[in-house]
Amino acid sequence: MPLIKSTSQKAFGENIKREIAAGKPQKQAVAIAYATKRSAEHKGKTMKKATAPMKKATAPKMAHTAMHHEHKAKHETHAELAKHHAAKAKMHKEKMMAAKGKK
Repeated sequence: MPLIKSTSQKAFGENIKREIAAGKPQKQAVAIAYATKRSAEHKGKTMKKATAPMKKATAPKMAHTAMHHEHKAKHETHAELAKHHAAKAKMHKEKMMAAKGKK
């Protein structure tokens, strides 16, 4: 049976009864009843539109995006990119181990 989409306490209680009768645990039934009540409260209300215009991207952000695209173009697939990063991590680890050995 469908739930009652209302903010009244009577509808809230009835929704809990219906959900429990449908086999839901009590806590879940209460959560569903609250969600239904909340959606009924917000029905018909719309969000206000933003009055300020969106800011355009700044030059550093654009430069970073260009670098990202260039880097991504070098590594066509995620697998290639993962291999690349694993190789860089291995090289870094080897450099760190060599630096520890020199001390």
